Amino acid sequence: MTKLPLAALLALAVAGVSPAFAKEDCDGGFKAHMGKMSIYIDKTSGYELADAVRKSLDAYNSCKAGDSFSPKGVWDKIEADMAAKAGK
Repeated sequence: MTKLPLAALLALAVAGVSPAFAKEDCDGGFKAHMGKMSIYIDKTSGYELADAVRKSLDAYNSCKAGDSFSPKGVWDKIEADMAAKAGK
């Protein structure tokens, strides 16, 4: 009977720790994002490019600091905005 409560406590402890093990690959994600973004460099103004790089770097810095969000959504939005502006 004592094994069940002990197992439940162990399961809760593991569930609380597991997000730390599933940490985002900040470096790899940033490198992939910059590669995707590079095809739009010639099609954007200097201001738009600087703004996109600033936003990308802010998301990367937050990721490296251990903030609790995934920068992938930010990077995807930046890429979509650049693609839309390049299509004009």
